[in-house]
Amino acid sequence: MTDNRKSFFEDRKENEILDLNVTRVYSPRGLVRRILDLDPAQDALEVRTPIIPPRFIGNVHGEARASRLNYKHGDFIHLSQPRTQWAAYACNDIPLAIRARDFSHLQGRKEEDINFIGYAFRPVQGQDFRKRVVPFVWIPEAARIFAYGEKLGSPVEVDAYADSARVKYEGADIVCKVPSRTRKKGRYSVRLQHVPINGATERRAVAWSLKSQFQQVPEHSTYNIRYTHAGDRESSDVFTFYPQDIAAYLGVIRDANAVHNLTPIEMSPLAIPSNLEAQFYKKLCNNVVIYDPTLSSKSKLRNLHIDEKSILLARSIGVLGHDATMYWDPARDGRLKDYDWTVPGKE
Repeated sequence: MTDNRKSFFEDRKENEILDLNVTRVYSPRGLVRRILDLDPAQDALEVRTPIIPPRFIGNVHGEARASRLNYKHGDFIHLSQPRTQWAAYACNDIPLAIRARDFSHLQGRKEEDINFIGYAFRPVQGQDFRKRVVPFVWIPEAARIFAYGEKLGSPVEVDAYADSARVKYEGADIVCKVPSRTRKKGRYSVRLQHVPINGATERRAVAWSLKSQFQQVPEHSTYNIRYTHAGDRESSDVFTFYPQDIAAYLGVIRDANAVHNLTPIEMSPLAIPSNLEAQFYKKLCNNVVIYDPTLSSKSKLRNLHIDEKSILLARSIGVLGHDATMYWDPARDGRLKDYDWTVPGKE
């Protein structure tokens, strides 16, 4: 399939990565540090150890199929959130504190034993109690979409939400327009639902119901078409957040912060990546290839699949800690729009 992404979102292809100074690695131990230490303009790693968990490889033909299964059925960190509305009302921890606590458990594990795809949480009120899952790969990718809009003068647009009594208890419905990553493709209309906007106690329950609807299904030709069908965003028991959802929410946070409303960021169930994590992700996309014996090509090398990127992002949390990776500190990281997404040689 022809890569039709806008230049801002173009990553190096496998053959371009192999033109760099390539070092082979045969062990998953210390892999995160090896990737972090890469010079993005000159260095690359050829990974000769599998990232996909063995249970997904054993009974299928090809690692592409194994990655699809891993992405859809792999392990997620289930947040230790309140389980009922009243428990949420009584809980003093904001979602950020809950994520920090749960992600900290990764630091007690061996790097090679961390195989989480993302994290999950559940609503505590309303009619839609489907589990929400957030694949790690879409968190920095959302930051890239958000930065693209800010840099190119086409920012995420957030329609004003009506002030009503029910918003306090159910959250706001906010329609956002999010830039597409595909050339000659218009912006996506994303309707965020159950957005925590106000309320002191009530917002602690509202936050866990966050979800979205699209007027049109976003493109997944490069990212998801090999891992889940375009119409498979929401299965019968799971709602999956994609980068367009998270980028839309970043737009809500931006606009709310401008009027000194900190509720959307304080109660966000969606992590925001640090600058360090964004740069780590950029290296996963542009400086790493992996050996895949199931390929027909002579080199048997390819770019990382999205489930493999997610696992390596989880391992970076285990190595570096939550605050260094999945926590945006404006004083340390600067503005999200200023994260550097340029790829040397593709400017």
